[in-house]
Amino acid sequence: MKKLSIFLAAIFLMFAVLVGCSESDPSEESTGDGEGEEEAVEVDTEVEAADVEAPSEFTFGAATVGGFWYTLGGAMGDTMNDLFPGSSTTVVEGGSVSNLLGLGDGTYHIGFSNGQTVPEALEGKNAFEEPIENVSTLATLYPNVFHIAVRADSDIHTVEDLKGKTVSPGIKGYSGELAFQEVLEFNDMSYDDLDGIEYIGTADAAQLLRDGHIDAIAGMLAAPVSTYQELDTTLGIRLIPLSDETIEQLHARNEGYLPYTIEGGTYENIEEDTQTVAGYTVLLANDDLISEDVAYEITKMMVENRDAWENISSVMSDFDAEFSVENNIGNLHPGAERYYKEVGALE
Repeated sequence: MKKLSIFLAAIFLMFAVLVGCSESDPSEESTGDGEGEEEAVEVDTEVEAADVEAPSEFTFGAATVGGFWYTLGGAMGDTMNDLFPGSSTTVVEGGSVSNLLGLGDGTYHIGFSNGQTVPEALEGKNAFEEPIENVSTLATLYPNVFHIAVRADSDIHTVEDLKGKTVSPGIKGYSGELAFQEVLEFNDMSYDDLDGIEYIGTADAAQLLRDGHIDAIAGMLAAPVSTYQELDTTLGIRLIPLSDETIEQLHARNEGYLPYTIEGGTYENIEEDTQTVAGYTVLLANDDLISEDVAYEITKMMVENRDAWENISSVMSDFDAEFSVENNIGNLHPGAERYYKEVGALE
């Protein structure tokens, strides 16, 4: 049993921070609003040293220091050092796209990404000039949920009602903003139909919504979002659902967008369910650098220590072998596939 105290300062000192690509993303940086620091938590992990040939050093593509991907990556890296004696793990700042690019070119051994980015990488679309064919999935961890939030007294009740309104879709080029553009497209709209766009982070957008300077906030964030929880209790907000047709069109274009329901009560004063989509955070591996045996051991480590990861953040509360298989996007690594079959999560 190894007890780890996860503090931002400790993580920063323990891992070398290499800044490759500057792309990052609120959904990657935090389980909530992408602002502020992770609280100190104790994480208990338990592994036996694996009798396999492993790389002497693992490079792990995560996200910004202080965010959930980096904190989770730090805890995983410490556990991997026990799992593979003689190996070390370096956690690197990155993002959904840059991590996939780094995995593809062999810069990273393993890394996090968003589920809706994986099909684009496999097909060589958007940010990916060529298909990335040497990357596969070890585990699917938790959903980043598409939200559109408005004030409770707003006259906005549908996506179409955003015409003539001012919206913050997050930071330009991040996953929430890209998803918002597609949602508008499938409702025969574009930014030209809006009164204005504010490219700012979730916490700043919440203040503008509170002050009446914007009419809505959109983003891909793990629910419940702490900033939205605060708005719900102090200001009063509503969530705007997506139509069945919009959800179907999003999934048809990109299989990484999966139907998702924000259940009533997720935010205390929002009683009704809200249908939307989610892109799931995934743990990926470079197939050339991670052998079947090593992939098996990492996957086993992730699943068998799921309580430790949940102790870092409640967004991991649904994670287990079955959840990982049911929500998988792309190809499973042969080592992960072997583990999931062994525990009965995959036939």
